[in-house]
Amino acid sequence: MRAEQINLAIRGWKNGVLAFEDRVSAAEGELAEMLPVLAERHAGVFAEAPHMIEIEFLDEPDLLKRFFRFGTDPRGMARPLRVDLRKIPEVN
Repeated sequence: MRAEQINLAIRGWKNGVLAFEDRVSAAEGELAEMLPVLAERHAGVFAEAPHMIEIEFLDEPDLLKRFFRFGTDPRGMARPLRVDLRKIPEVN
C-alpha cells in the first residue's frame, strides 16, 4: 500500500515581507526527515526580526484547517483568515 502524499506550502515572513516559500510534496513518513533540513536552511532569516511561519496544507478544503501559523508578526500572511471563535465548538 502506497503512503498518502502530503502537499505543503511553507512560507516565512520577516517584517511583513515574504522571505521564502518552499513547496513540499512527500509521504507522511518522509516529512520527519525533510522539515529539519528546511528549518536549518531558513533559521537565519528570523534571528532579529518580527516573523511568522505559515504552513499551508494545500489539499485541505476546510479553510479553518488549511493553515497553521506561528511566530511574532502576522503581517503579509497569504490569505489571512478572521476566525469567529463562536462558531468553533471546542472554544464555546
